[in-house]
Formats: sequence, C-alpha cells, structure tokens
Amino acid sequence: MPPFDESNARVAQDAEHALRTVRAIRDALANVPFYAKQGLAAPAEAAELQGALAALPLLTPAKIRPTLPKAWLPEGRDAKAELASGKLAVVETGLAESRIRLLWDGAWWRAQEARALGASPKAALSVGQTYRDAVLWVPERGTGSCGSGDPEYEERLEGSRLHLNSRQDPTFWSESVMTRMLDELARHETTGLLADPFYLDVLARHAAVVGRRLDVRGFVGLTRGLTTAAHREALAHVFPPANVVQIYGAREAGILFVQGDDGLMHHAPFTTHVELLRAKVPTPGAKSVALVVVTTLDRDVQPLVRYVLGDLVQVADAPSRFTTVPPLASVEGKLDDAILRPDGALVTPGAIDRAIASSSPRAYQVVQRDAANVELEVVGGSPEAAREALAPLLSGMTITARPATAIAVEPNGKYRISRRIAPQTGYELFEGVER
Repeated sequence: MPPFDESNARVAQDAEHALRTVRAIRDALANVPFYAKQGLAAPAEAAELQGALAALPLLTPAKIRPTLPKAWLPEGRDAKAELASGKLAVVETGLAESRIRLLWDGAWWRAQEARALGASPKAALSVGQTYRDAVLWVPERGTGSCGSGDPEYEERLEGSRLHLNSRQDPTFWSESVMTRMLDELARHETTGLLADPFYLDVLARHAAVVGRRLDVRGFVGLTRGLTTAAHREALAHVFPPANVVQIYGAREAGILFVQGDDGLMHHAPFTTHVELLRAKVPTPGAKSVALVVVTTLDRDVQPLVRYVLGDLVQVADAPSRFTTVPPLASVEGKLDDAILRPDGALVTPGAIDRAIASSSPRAYQVVQRDAANVELEVVGGSPEAAREALAPLLSGMTITARPATAIAVEPNGKYRISRRIAPQTGYELFEGVER
C-alpha cells in the first residue's frame, strides 16, 4: 500500500482488541517454530486476555539473540528465499548487550506506520494521496563520508519518502550538509518530517543560526529517541510547537503510541497489545512508572509475544481512546539508562531531564559507574548549576560534574542522556515479573 492512504487518515476504536490479541498469540504459538519448540500451551480462543498473557513467559532480547531467521517465519515459508528476493531483510537494533538482529518487512512497517499516524489529529490532517514525508535519523539508505560526499537526492528517495541523512554522527555534519537538508525539505514539498530528536536538534540549531525555518507543511514527528527539554526549545525556534507530535515506536514492533490533541500519548490500534508493568520501587521525579511489554498483532514475520522492550514510561490517569491500553503521560527512556540510587529508588532518564532543564544545558550525559557515584558532563551550560539541579533527585549519591565540548554518540548513532554501567538490575523491579 502507499505510505498513506486517505481511508486510513483517522483510525477508529478497536472494539475487538482483546479478542484480536488472543488470536495473535494462538497463531504465533501454533505456527512459528520458535514458539512451537518451547511447548507453550496456547490460550483458548475465548480466553480472558490478562490471564492468557500472565500464563506465558516474558520474551527478552537474550532469548532472541541466538536464534536464526528460519525460526521466526510461519511453517511453509522459506526465510532464505524471502531474504534473497528482498522481501525481507535482516536489521540490527538495540544497544550493547541488548542488541539483536531482526527480520525486517518494509511493507508491513510502512502500512502500520500510516495507520498509526492517523491516531494523531495533527498528523491526520496531513494524510492523503499527496503526502510526502522525509526522515532524519540513523542513515538507512546509502551512506556518505567527508571525502565522498552525500548520495544524490534521487538516490535517497524511497517512493514518496526522502532520507535526508547519510551520515552516522550529526556532530560531524558540515554546514553545507545541513543547508542541503534544509533545501531538500522545500524541494521535496515535505508534508511530514519524522526525526530522531537528537538529529533534528542539530539541524534546528543550524537553521536558527542561518535564519531559516523547517519547510515542513504539516507536522514534525519526534521518534526513535528521548526528546529533551533542550531539543524542544531548539526546535521551537524554527518550527511551530503546535505542529510537533511525539511518537513512540520500536523497530521490533511498530508504532506503539502517538500523541493526541490532549497532549497524552494514545495506544495505536491494530498493530500491538501493550502491557504496562508497574514499578515496585520508588521512582523520584516520575509518577506511575511502568516497563513496556509488547505483543504484536499483525506482524506475521517474527511475531513477538510478551516481548520486553526495556523502555520505561509514565502511565497517565486517563481513559483509553482506541484500545484497552491506557495512554501515557511520557516516555521515560530505557531501563538500562536509569540511575539506581543506593536506597533502591530508580531515577528515569526523563526525570533526570526534567530536573536538569532549569540549568539550560545544550546537551549532557550522566554516567553511573558504581552504586554511590555518578559523573556528569555538560555541553553549553554550567556544570555546577547542572549538578545542583540534579542533587535533590540523586539523593545519597556523589555527583562529579565537568564541562564537555560534545557528547559522543553510541556506535549505532544514538545519543543517550544517561547510562548505568553498574550496578546491574533486571526486570524484577516491576510487578508481574518473577525473580
């Protein structure tokens, strides 16, 4: 199907969400070799959803990592042939020890993406046959280098989608590269821009310096990374905040939540069911924190049943809009990036950003190397002001702060505002998880 279709511009409530989820679980357990070999008992067709899920084990990246592609296709399909034809591809996702290889179905991704964006009134206004989008994140279509230059505009086109970026680390973009991106937003007649907030922050700051605005006619969707207060401030100088939409998705599962007109992030129907396992420990600076566990509904290639994404969110006290899954107040970042205080409290990356925002750094990174100490690097702000802003949140910990010229991105091109090297922790901090 095309990237967007007018019939999918606005999504409706999924009245059969629970039934659809149970059916997806039954199909995966019966037809996919990975699950069949585990001998898991499939729930009855009329089973109650919560009980059906609770009877099944969690699926973690560690369990997926050693598997082969053929274990994830339904019986009767040939993984080798579909990979050779280009219908499927193998991609990598995740950070460090959580990194895994996935079977990638591009047609499925674009179809569910189009449908999910219809859950946002701001994005839905841009949906139609003339929709033309651009993406700005870790390069996926051709690569460039300082010596070879960027692939031409036409080489970075994928149907009506333009891949703006061909370079892994935005901190090394040249002025000419960023100006080229601004020019191409206009040339492409871009209706929607989907961007990693860190990558867009770099481009937005360049646009402000040269007196340009983002030539995007509809909306900007922030996705694939945690949006900081500094990112939002930089973007507001070159694009109307009213037309910015927060999107929470995962390459393994599709788009999960999309920001609505009430400011909350609502579960996108028909693609996933999401369990929100509440934290059993204090979470200073954040309320109703939960761990995200996802079951895919329409992903026939590598369907996931109770897969732990490793993401933390704040669950909103508000009614569900499209499915039985409650909305989110915010995405809080990765569990692996949360700071574990000596008293057992868990401090999310989102809580860290809200605390440090008053000191107005351009960028920063908090690193926990042991139980009682953290290191703080600050770009474009006062390290002492940032340390003082964080001190109440990181009670009982020693904070060592210093200035930095830049924060290095991860090998996969991701920017992390916090990292926990030690102590290690696991999913047992959340309800419904066995030790």
